[in-house]
Amino acid sequence: MQEILKQIENKNSDYGFKISGPASLDKIKELESNTGFKLPEDFIRFYTICDGFECHTDIFNFLSIDTILANKDYGNNWFLFAEYMIYSDFWGLRKNITGDFEFFNSAHSIPSHALIDFLKAFSQGNIFEKDGISDWEKIG
Repeated sequence: MQEILKQIENKNSDYGFKISGPASLDKIKELESNTGFKLPEDFIRFYTICDGFECHTDIFNFLSIDTILANKDYGNNWFLFAEYMIYSDFWGLRKNITGDFEFFNSAHSIPSHALIDFLKAFSQGNIFEKDGISDWEKIG
């Protein structure tokens, strides 16, 4: 996870990139309490390494827990974790009725993936470049 974050930072540092320090375990628990579920291990690992990042390319942000909580970007069994172009689109995680996790955006559900795959896609092609998040959404 740290290696992928470093790749994202290296790729985008010329255009403006800011990574936040780690989230506290109390903040992670607060998010879990508000969503009603324990975060998957990959999200916990991410947030204990960094509490989100801002990338000027595509005006893309991986939301900090404080931002999620302040904007109420969550509900029962879901939360938004990333957005671009000031919420023109977003990505979220929800726990479905079978207890499995799935990603979603403003248009559709996304076949189940791990957070590391989302981050790898962003590190390779940001949102719209080849192998970026737009391509990641289609993998099933």
